Amino acid sequence: MAAMNNARKSSNSRSSTLAILCVGTVLALACSVGPVWLVRVGLGVALLTAFASVLLTWRQMDRMVAEHMAEVKALRDQARVAATAHHTEMMNAIARFNERQEAYRAEIAGHKAEIAGLRSDVAAVSLDAEAKQTRIAALNKIVSDLEKELASATDEMELAQQVMSLPRRGVATRTNRVDVTGLPLVYPTQQERRRA
Repeated sequence: MAAMNNARKSSNSRSSTLAILCVGTVLALACSVGPVWLVRVGLGVALLTAFASVLLTWRQMDRMVAEHMAEVKALRDQARVAATAHHTEMMNAIARFNERQEAYRAEIAGHKAEIAGLRSDVAAVSLDAEAKQTRIAALNKIVSDLEKELASATDEMELAQQVMSLPRRGVATRTNRVDVTGLPLVYPTQQERRRA
C-alpha cells in the first residue's frame, strides 16, 4: 500500500515537472520570435523554468532518497526481526538438543549402573556356582566313600552269613561244606597266641 502511494506521488511530481518544462519551453520559444525585450522575457522564462524544474527534480530526488532509505530501513528491520526470530528458534533447538542429550546421558548412565549391578550379580552367582560345584564334588566323594564302605560292609555281611551258615555242632556233611580258604582268620592261631 505504501509502495503504491509512493509510486503515485513520484508519478505526480514527475508529471508536474514535465508540465513545467513543457510550458516553459513553449513560452520561451514563443518569446524568441518577438522584439528584443520579448526575447529577454523569454530568456527569463527559460531560466525560471530551468530553475523550477531543477528545484522540483531535487525535491523529487530527496523524496525518492527518503523513500529508498525508509524501504532500506524497513528491510533492515524485517531482516533484524527475522534474524532475531531465527536466532531464538536456533537457541530453542539447541536447548532442546541439549535437553535430549542430557536425557540420553542420564539414560546411558542408568544403563551402565544396571550393567555394573548385573555384572556383580553374575560374579556372585558364578562364585555361588563354584562353591556349589565344590560342595557337590565333596558330597560325591563322600557318597563314593560311603558306597565303598557299603560294598565292603556288604562283603563282610556275606562273609558273616557264610560263617553263620557253617554247622556248629557235629560233623559237617559234604553238602554243607563251605569254602573257607579265602576267609580271614577270626581267631588267632597258636603262634599268635604265644606271641601275645
